[in-house]
Amino acid sequence: MALRSRFPAAVDAVTAPLGRGLGRTGVSPNTLTTLGLLLTASAAVLVAVQRFHLAAAVLIVGGMMDVLDGSVARATERSTPFGGFYDSVSDRISDGLILGGIAWAVRDQPRLLALALAALVAAFLTSYVRAKAESIDLDCSVGVLERAERAMLIIVGLLLHPWLFEPVLWLLAVGGTVTVVQRIHHVWCQIDRDVSEELLALALHDRAWSRAFKKAARRFYGERNFDGAVDGLSEQTETAEPAEQSGGRAERHPSPIDVARGDEDPGYAR
Repeated sequence: MALRSRFPAAVDAVTAPLGRGLGRTGVSPNTLTTLGLLLTASAAVLVAVQRFHLAAAVLIVGGMMDVLDGSVARATERSTPFGGFYDSVSDRISDGLILGGIAWAVRDQPRLLALALAALVAAFLTSYVRAKAESIDLDCSVGVLERAERAMLIIVGLLLHPWLFEPVLWLLAVGGTVTVVQRIHHVWCQIDRDVSEELLALALHDRAWSRAFKKAARRFYGERNFDGAVDGLSEQTETAEPAEQSGGRAERHPSPIDVARGDEDPGYAR
């Protein structure tokens, strides 16, 4: 759960002993995940029929199961790829159920319904953006409203219904949207940085592009940062192994720019 990633020491201090105790009973992490999902589904039904306070109590217990499944897995060394996958999928189902229940409960109030649906879309996009980023080996653990904060807000909104119900929906909708934008921007910055570094390296080793690109790169990086990057690449070049010899001359392997131009055999005579 996202709460553990933010406060690992505090969360582990509470959940680790409980995880060890539950582990000794023989209960499996996946059983706790399933139990948490069923409790959240029950809470969603209670929300849909406007039993908000009871739904909050059930949701608290379901949230505890969501935290303890990981604690049991770590305590018993039973962490598996499927367990992580199942836990993530159950989290998405839980989000959809509880926010869907809220949307159903306020279906006759257009403003609240719009907020609930916006919060639902933002919750799914928050998770999707992170999953997509991690699938291409990029970090995306940023944002003002991750799942732990979202769950806490929902519980507070249900417990203090009707006083804080609408403000919480506003926070979920706006905060969720901000989180999606933050994550997209975070991924864009990582990709932009990586591409810039790769283009700089290519330009420094390609005569046709070198002069123009160096001028543009100096403006982008700044004189000092650019010179540092050049020095690092020069050191790598100087320590590289000698080129392979083929027929008495150095064999040149095509660079990515050569391939892009169609010169996959740049060593042939023109």
